[in-house]
Order: sequence, then structure tokens, then C-alpha cells
Amino acid sequence: MKLAVAALSLVATASAFTVQKPMAAGGRSVVATAPAQQFSATSLEMAKQTPHGGKLVDLMTDDVDAAIAKCSSEVQLTPRQLCDVELLTNGGFSPLEGFMDEATYKNVVENMELPDSDLIFGLPVVFD
Repeated sequence: MKLAVAALSLVATASAFTVQKPMAAGGRSVVATAPAQQFSATSLEMAKQTPHGGKLVDLMTDDVDAAIAKCSSEVQLTPRQLCDVELLTNGGFSPLEGFMDEATYKNVVENMELPDSDLIFGLPVVFD
């Protein structure tokens, strides 16, 4: 009996995830085809998003060799810290240009916005 109930529930679950063709009157299947969608340049331009704060902060450098030569120390980072650094450098945390100081951190935690800009920013980004 338990085996029969388990088999029925398995069949019922599997049929819930199958795609069925719509049926018209008389049991005939109806397949509707949608016309191919064409995108114009203006619709693609409208899909572009504006960075938070209106400006994308890009901290990437073109002269990698000079940046490496200026380094005087190395720091071992955790995977989360590496992710934060990457998001800061490629503009993922725009309009931030670096890690938050204490005043900015407190304002983000208490008010969920960046100070002096009224931009919503609910995630404190600190180097811990």
C-alpha cells in the first residue's frame, strides 16, 4: 500500500513539471507562434542602466606595471575582501571610491544612505 501511494505521488509530482500543449475544442492541439522580436538601437539604449549616483566609478589603471612598482607591501585577503576590492575597482559599489570611514559607516548603518548625498546605500563596505 505504501509503495502504491509513493508511486502515485511520484507520478503526480512529475506531471506537474511537464509542459502540456494547449488543446482546442475537439481535442486538437493548438500551437501559437509569436512573431520574431526585433530590437532597434533605441530600445537597446533604453535598456542600459544608469550607475547608482549617476556616475560610474572606475578605479582600474591602464599602467599596471607602474602600479605594481609603487607597491611597498602585500596584504593577504579573504575571498570576501577580494570581492569587495574587485567591486570597488570596477564600479560595482558606485559611487564609493574606497572603503568607508567610520562616519560613513555609521550613517549607512543608522540611516541606510550615504552622507551628503541622500543616496540609498544599505550595505556598509569596510575593510575588516
